[in-house]
Amino acid sequence: MSRGFERLQWDLARMLVLAMLLSIAVSALAELDVQTTTVVVVRHAEKADDSDDPPLSEVGEARAEALVEVLAHSPPDAIYASQYRRTQDTVAPAAARFGLELRIDPVERPIEDWARRFADQLIAAHPGGTVLIAGHSNTVPALVAKLCACEVAPLPDHVYDRVYILRSSPTGAMRLITARYGEASLQLPDP
Repeated sequence: MSRGFERLQWDLARMLVLAMLLSIAVSALAELDVQTTTVVVVRHAEKADDSDDPPLSEVGEARAEALVEVLAHSPPDAIYASQYRRTQDTVAPAAARFGLELRIDPVERPIEDWARRFADQLIAAHPGGTVLIAGHSNTVPALVAKLCACEVAPLPDHVYDRVYILRSSPTGAMRLITARYGEASLQLPDP
């Protein structure tokens, strides 16, 4: 046999082995079925007054409608709010628009314990889904921090326009994007 023919046989054998390995790798990846989970967390919109359980103000109602538009291209599969009216009113337009039942998860103290439990529950209950959550200035940073395993700045009382979007990576770690939605919150001067 000539060297050229032997080399050709060797090259063909290597290509066949490479093709088999590639086929096995693609099959294994398909079986992994990596699901991306998205969690969208907002603070409740502007409230009408400082009573114990106030409804939203007109500005807050407009912000709740703006939230629906934010979610239009990636609708949630589940929507959660706390036991308080202002959180429920914030996500009610989204629940109505997307035909979802609003799920109530009562906030409990200490907040860090509640955030840990709720974060674990969300990830387990909604793999590959998109979840919307409305919370409070003291619960949103704690929950987001638990979900992303990162530090999250406190949310000032006058800020209502933040939206935290967390997406799981193939490793399961959550990546955080912080943005704004609706009209800008009233900016108070520094003390």
